[in-house]
Amino acid sequence: MATWTITGGGNTGHSADGKKVRVISEIVDMSKFTISTNDVIQVIELPANSLVLYAGLDVLTADGAGNSGTLSLGDGADVDRYVSASTATAGMEVTRARAGDSSLGTTSVGYAYYAAADTIDLVNATGTMDCKLRVFAVVADCDGLGDNEGQNVTFSS
Repeated sequence: MATWTITGGGNTGHSADGKKVRVISEIVDMSKFTISTNDVIQVIELPANSLVLYAGLDVLTADGAGNSGTLSLGDGADVDRYVSASTATAGMEVTRARAGDSSLGTTSVGYAYYAAADTIDLVNATGTMDCKLRVFAVVADCDGLGDNEGQNVTFSS
């Protein structure tokens, strides 16, 4: 059995052409507009070929509207892909566990690949809310990483 050694990948072992991973964050202050039951707020725009590694919300100011509001964070295909029915209490940061996590079994999801442009959406399950929160996502750019690429390193045994 031979070991094939890679060369030409760059100074740190990663290609200089490697894509970036970014944390995207948006503040949503519901005291600035009126939100109703089942309203959807498109918070973060995702370009095609994005891999969301993790997403969640951090409640900066608790809801004071008195509706016992819950929020979910997801997308058009799964409204609670990242956060499911979270009560808007200050200081709380909630995200779904990875699939197979013992706390949620095998049905939990904490990541998604988007072949087409999409948005990460905040869904209000109750009446008017006035909380302020930060929605965040760790997003990897996978654009241009396809079948048309050529090999840009060499292998030798």
